Amino acid sequence: MFAEISAAVSSAKVALDIAKAAHGLTNYNELVAAISEVNAKLVDATVVTLASLEKQSSLSDRVRELENQLNEIENWESQMKRYKLHAFETGALAYALQPSMNEGQPMHYLCTSCIDKKQKTTLQPNNRHLHCSVCKIDIAIKPVQPISYAPSSNRW
Repeated sequence: MFAEISAAVSSAKVALDIAKAAHGLTNYNELVAAISEVNAKLVDATVVTLASLEKQSSLSDRVRELENQLNEIENWESQMKRYKLHAFETGALAYALQPSMNEGQPMHYLCTSCIDKKQKTTLQPNNRHLHCSVCKIDIAIKPVQPISYAPSSNRW
């Protein structure tokens, strides 16, 4: 009988161990499911973070681009303050360097068409004209003197 009681106790002990192991497996499965859920949420958070960083980088690039454009505009405006629109005797227009702002440069004129395109093109003298090498235009700066015809006393 002792053997039977010992076997019953031993069986109860094994049953208790099996029950503990089964309970442990249930907890383990729940733990694995919870860890999987946390990992999925971390992956989602990482994706959102990377998208946010990409957008921030794009916005930083755009800000830098706009700052460069603003600097170019301010630089252009400060350069153009040195010039004044000048009308020649012919009525033609060009931007003339103001004598008070020459900064050691000789007197010169800039093409109005090029200035409208935000380019500085120095006009080159060519007889009674100033020539723009970019626009290929000639600006008359001196009026044409009419040829006077005086009849001569010599008749044929």
